[in-house]
This record gives sequence, structure tokens and C-alpha cells, in this order.
Amino acid sequence: MIQVKVMTLRLDHGTGAFDGSELEKFHEGREIIDVSDHFFDHDHEPRLVLVVRYHDLRDPVESQSRRRTSKDWRSDLDEVDAKLYDEIRAWRGRRAREEGMPPFLILCNKEVAGIAANRPGSLTGLREIQGVGSAKVERWGTEILKLVSAFGGSTGNGGGDDKDGGVDGDG
Repeated sequence: MIQVKVMTLRLDHGTGAFDGSELEKFHEGREIIDVSDHFFDHDHEPRLVLVVRYHDLRDPVESQSRRRTSKDWRSDLDEVDAKLYDEIRAWRGRRAREEGMPPFLILCNKEVAGIAANRPGSLTGLREIQGVGSAKVERWGTEILKLVSAFGGSTGNGGGDDKDGGVDGDG
């Protein structure tokens, strides 16, 4: 059964990153399906609210069974899109280490596959990818669009013709 947990993380001023220890503790014994994040200020202090959808793992046999049957999003992509998928995942890993957060908080694999398959050319197009909301677009959208552009640009899907932050081509 899918369950939902909402948690608020505070900014650690010493590290400049949000304290993810609560999420790490929560992750034990659970399979995280999806995380959406929402940034806000409370009393002039930045906060990160996470809405986590998850399954409880009852025993190690069930855990292994779920891992074997989990979706391999890369397998749905053609060879070229799969390479972009790998590039975005590599960027996501680097970015997660820099920000001191788990990679799936930046983009989950389903979102990475959606970006690789649709190759949005604008911030609006990026928002059209299921699971990629305004907070992710504001925080990492420009970097993601640069990856897509460097890999050959937009496929024309996902609103690539607007003027809200799309990456310019050679013209």
C-alpha cells in the first residue's frame, strides 16, 4: 500500500544544506516511490517541505522482490535518449553531492527518463514533465536545459518554442 509522509527540513547554516538526517532515518525499511519538494521562508528562515510517497518493506524477501520488479526507466528509451538519461543522472549525482541531499530529491528516475525522451527546450516545457514542478524548475531548470541543449537540443516536444528560459541555439 502506498503511504504519504510530510516532513519539514531546516537549513543547516553551518553547511549551507538542508539537514536530511530525518529523511535518511525515515528511508530505512521503506521504499521511496516519489518525493516532491516545496521551498518557503518561515520567520526569515528557509524551509524545505518534502512530501514522500513510499511503501513499507515488511521483510528482506519482500524488499528484494520489489527491487527486482521496480521499473527500469532507461529500458523504455532508444539508444540516443538512453545516453542523455545517463548524462542527466551523472549531473544529478554530482549536484546531489554538492548540495548534500539524496539524488532522488533533485529528480527521480522517472523524471530523468521523461526529460530524456521529451527533450524540453524551455522552462515551461520542463514543467510539463510529470513530477517536475516549479520548485525544481526554479532551482535546477537552467542547468537541465543546458544538458539537453548540449546533447543535441530539444525534440520540439514540451513547449520548446517559448521565451521563458529556453537555451538558445547557434542562431
